[in-house]
Amino acid sequence: MSSRRKLRLGLAAYGTGWDLDAWRLPEATNSGLRDPSVILDIARVAERGTLDYVFAGSALGSEPDRLNRIYRWDNFVYAGHAAAVTSNLGFVMSVNSSFEHPYAVARQLATLDNFNRGRTALNVVFGIDRDGDPIGNFGKNPVPTEETKYARAREFTTVVNRLLYDSWDDDFLLADKAAGLLVKPGSWHQLDFHGEHFDVRGPLNVPPPVQRHIPIVQVGLSEESLQYGADLAQLRFSPYFGINRGKEEYRRLKERVAANGRDPEKFKIIPGITFHLAGTVREARAKFNEINAFQLTQALPAAFSQALGIDLSRVRDSERVLDVIDIEKLADDALKPLISDRASDATDDRELLRHILSTQIGEDATLRELYHYVQRSRHAQQPAVVGDAKTIADWLEENLEEEVLDGVQLFPPYHRGPADLFVDLVVPELRRRGIFRTEYEASTLQGLLDTDDVY
Repeated sequence: MSSRRKLRLGLAAYGTGWDLDAWRLPEATNSGLRDPSVILDIARVAERGTLDYVFAGSALGSEPDRLNRIYRWDNFVYAGHAAAVTSNLGFVMSVNSSFEHPYAVARQLATLDNFNRGRTALNVVFGIDRDGDPIGNFGKNPVPTEETKYARAREFTTVVNRLLYDSWDDDFLLADKAAGLLVKPGSWHQLDFHGEHFDVRGPLNVPPPVQRHIPIVQVGLSEESLQYGADLAQLRFSPYFGINRGKEEYRRLKERVAANGRDPEKFKIIPGITFHLAGTVREARAKFNEINAFQLTQALPAAFSQALGIDLSRVRDSERVLDVIDIEKLADDALKPLISDRASDATDDRELLRHILSTQIGEDATLRELYHYVQRSRHAQQPAVVGDAKTIADWLEENLEEEVLDGVQLFPPYHRGPADLFVDLVVPELRRRGIFRTEYEASTLQGLLDTDDVY
């Protein structure tokens, strides 16, 4: 059992949880938009479960009409606060290289990594993300174009790395009281970097980080983004593609890293999931359907009628799906206009509908529940995994063993409750199967994630 591959697990910390509707549940706590203790609890729960890290995504735009952007705590301030009440948990910091300056970011990273004794990682986002007009918030700060943002991201990362690791020798602190020398002569090095996007003299006015190399996380689907990851990153926050396509994407990414002369096992691929967990599968599906029911579905019955060739206008939406729809008579692509989340490996829409009923909303699901599910799937940013501890552990184990992923970024749909349930119910099951740690085995996040040094 000890030789089995081990999962890497991270937990996302957002003020209301990740789901855009679950905050409406009676038991959901929404004070996390104003009360830092709510997402501070996420860090405590994650460490109690020996998870690798917490991720608190950042945003620079002002979008008060969008729930998932209305308030975003500054992730560096959050991580500094949460690090003070934890001892082993890592923190993934998100910065946008299209807006932020490498010298300021390097100072923040080095400070945090010293304060938390080596528990920091960096998620470099270089999308322009014009929603919410972040350019308007940054005034005359030059912002790259869609074509130049990749070159700026590489230059940004190069400067950050050189400031962090080349500014000071490890033995810079001499502290010779008799001679009056605090800093060893010649132990600091001026950078004098002059690039297309940045001019930075250096050295960094903060001591070097504790870690040999602060892990860098890559996101994005473009060719330029993927190559940036293979060249400069240690982790990838990846979409989830299903088992079959996921295996192909996993293999291609690992081969891309290996082609650079790097060890592909040191490069970790980590998709995100929203988990809906309860003591039983029936309870989990009921809660999932309760959240889905917050969606508006007035137009969907007509859309289903057109897609399926069945007049549903006179059919009550309380009828069971399987009593109304003959799956065997569905066309191969009947649901294509309706369902955008197709990461199930289903070869046709008959198989896809069976998958939805058997793993998501239940085989006794009504038309109303199917309508709600489809409405949600149009806006889903990642797959929902619904069930009891065994169901979720089975999903994680299968995807790990099939080499679809190296770990998972867990997004609780709401606070408080789901994160605790995962730690209390799923983590013991993963440990029993020998695919997750029982205690922290390294003192730094780089050690926990087992990543390499590339800069």
